Amino acid sequence: MAEGGYDYSFVDEHLPEEFRCGLCTLVARDPQQTDCCHNIFCDNCLKKLRRSTRPSKPKCPLCGQKKFASFNDGRINRKVIGLEVYCSNREEGCDWQGTINETGTSIGIHLNNCPYQLVPCTEECGEEIRRSALETHLADDCTKRLVNCKYCNRIGRYQLITSSSHLDECPDLPVQCSNEGCNEKIPRNSVVSHNKTCPKAFVPCEYNTVGCNKKIKRQEQEKHNEMSILTHQHLTKKQLEERIKSFGRNSEVFKVNQFGNIETWQSPGFYTSPSFKYKMSLLVFPNGKGAGKGTHVSCFLCFVAGEYDDILEWPFEGEVTIELLNRLEDKNHKKCTISFDDTLPEKYRQRVKKGTSTNRYGIDTFVSHEELKYNAITNHQYLKDDTLYFRISIEVARMRPWLLC
Repeated sequence: MAEGGYDYSFVDEHLPEEFRCGLCTLVARDPQQTDCCHNIFCDNCLKKLRRSTRPSKPKCPLCGQKKFASFNDGRINRKVIGLEVYCSNREEGCDWQGTINETGTSIGIHLNNCPYQLVPCTEECGEEIRRSALETHLADDCTKRLVNCKYCNRIGRYQLITSSSHLDECPDLPVQCSNEGCNEKIPRNSVVSHNKTCPKAFVPCEYNTVGCNKKIKRQEQEKHNEMSILTHQHLTKKQLEERIKSFGRNSEVFKVNQFGNIETWQSPGFYTSPSFKYKMSLLVFPNGKGAGKGTHVSCFLCFVAGEYDDILEWPFEGEVTIELLNRLEDKNHKKCTISFDDTLPEKYRQRVKKGTSTNRYGIDTFVSHEELKYNAITNHQYLKDDTLYFRISIEVARMRPWLLC
C-alpha cells in the first residue's frame, strides 16, 4: 500500500482526474481540498509537505499560493471509497472485486481471508507464504516444523534435526566402516561391535599370548594359522615350559567357584616352592571385609603349619603377590604385593602349631565389584561364569642356603 493515495487496480481504468492527488497522482486517500485552487490532495501528502518545509509554511504545490488552507472533501471521499477495485493479488489468480469502503467491510475483510495474500509463517521462521499454501509450508517446508530424525527418531525442529550439531552426534546415523576394503555402513553406536566381527579388521594372531606378534585381517586368520603351524607349536611349547617352570618354583593358581553365593573362601594350603618352603593359605571374602564391606572383594594371607617349619627361618621375610587373573588375555591382571618384613608385626609372620594358622593379613579393598565386569577399553574381565582365578607368587627374602635346592 502506498504512503499517500490508493494504489489499487481499479475496475474502471478511466477515473476522473478530480479523484487524483496533486502530489502523489494516485487516487486520493482522505481527500483534502485547498482553499486557493480547490484541487484535491491526500491528507498524508499534505502533512508530509508541511513537515518538510518547517518552520516555514509551504506553497500550494499546484498554484503556488504562499498561504493556503485545506479541508476534508466529503463529497469526493464518498465517491472514492465507493470505487470498485480488484484484489491486489489479482496477478496471482484472485478474481475478487469490491469497493474500497474504508469502514473495513469490503477489501479490508477480503484481504484478511484472501487465499492469495502473503502472510507470515505462524512458526516465525521468517518466511511469507500465500495463505492457501501456509498449511503445506508448515507441514513440509518450514525450518521450524517438528520432525523425527529418520535415523534415531528423535523429535525436534527441522533446522536442528538436519544440522551438523545433531547429525555429528546421532547414535543411529549410518557411518562408513573405517577398515580398508569394508564397504558396509553401520549405525554409529554399533561401530565397536561391528569391528569385533568385521572381516577386514586387523586383529592379533590367535597365538599372540604365546609370542606370535603378527596382525592380520580377520578373514585371513585361518590361512595364517595354516601357514604358521610349526611356529605356533614351537611358541606354545616354549611358553608352556616356562609357565610350568615358573609355577612350580613360586606360583599357585586357585579357582573360586560360585562367587556370588559364598561369604568366605579359603584355599588349600600351598608351599612357596615344590620343596622345603613355607606353607600358606589364601582367604577371599567376595562381599568384602572392613573398609571393603559390600563394595569390594577382600583378600588375605595366613601361614598354616607345614612339614618343613622346623628347618625354616622365622619370622618369615619376603614378598607375596596376589593376582586376580584377567580372563580375556594375559595382561591387565589385578595385582597387590604384600611385604612381610620388619615393619609388619610378627603375629602375621610367625610359625604356628599344627591345626592352627597365623592372623590373616591382606587388603580390604583389593578390587571393587564394579571392576570385576567387562571393560572394553582395557579389555579385561575378571568375573566370568561366576568364577574368579587367583595366582599367588612368592619371593622369599631369607632362606637357609642348603635348603634352596
